[in-house]
Amino acid sequence: MIMSYNKIVIEKKLRDFLEEDCAFIDVSTINIPKDADVSAKIIAKSSGFVSGLEELKILFDILKVSTNFLKKDGIKVKKGEVVVELKGKAINILLGERVGLNLIAHMSAITTTTKKFVKIVEESGKKVKIACTRKTLPGLRIFEKKAVSLGGGDPHRFSLDDMILLKDTHLRYYKGDVGKLLKEVKDKASFTKKIEIEVEKPDDALIAAKNGADIIMLDNMSPDQVEDVIQQLKVNNLREKIIIEVSGGINEDNIVDYLISSPDIISTSELTQFPSEKVDLSLRFD
Repeated sequence: MIMSYNKIVIEKKLRDFLEEDCAFIDVSTINIPKDADVSAKIIAKSSGFVSGLEELKILFDILKVSTNFLKKDGIKVKKGEVVVELKGKAINILLGERVGLNLIAHMSAITTTTKKFVKIVEESGKKVKIACTRKTLPGLRIFEKKAVSLGGGDPHRFSLDDMILLKDTHLRYYKGDVGKLLKEVKDKASFTKKIEIEVEKPDDALIAAKNGADIIMLDNMSPDQVEDVIQQLKVNNLREKIIIEVSGGINEDNIVDYLISSPDIISTSELTQFPSEKVDLSLRFD
């Protein structure tokens, strides 16, 4: 699902990025006349799935540069293809060049990496969602999670406000007592919030399921441990009542092993923190 994000938030962030890149004056363009009009193109220097084009339009709208997009978000581009044509003041195009290229290259890398993971799942025949995590760069989360969505992945929660996720740190505070932790959280939590708990021991997963967890994250478990947990839930008639998320150390080399037991979700920081696919783009004046 591709969400439609608040344009006001996007525009504010882009203005901040422009200010970061040029707080006062672009001293490199002092010899270019202010009224010099030019046309330019952003061209793919490598193949991949492009994303961030909606944000690129907002960026150049701020700078009063017209845009003509030849590609759409989430679409594959080949090396040498033109992604967008630009027309406007030379100094304004140059002002937005690096911010725009940095953002769409980063988002495109995430989208392309996500597409790779999604393809592995599709080829396995399993109905498992691929999700990212909250391991995102400060200030860029909204862009990175959108890039995951454009790649066919799930953005997971955006912030600590979204849902209750009880991690190992919370559990340690309760001296490992899964049941007590869930009971006390459920007593105070709003009915609008789902409760997910992260467990590292197979036995704790069964306790969590019996004590009202909506989602159980099996963290850093081996594929065999994941399969054992799911079988135990089935034996106790709890599997259909629980969403199972598997996370921790999952990459393109081992994901197939985790797909065998058919969890509901596989989340990985590989999508946003360490995207393996790179998409190179450049801007050139005509």
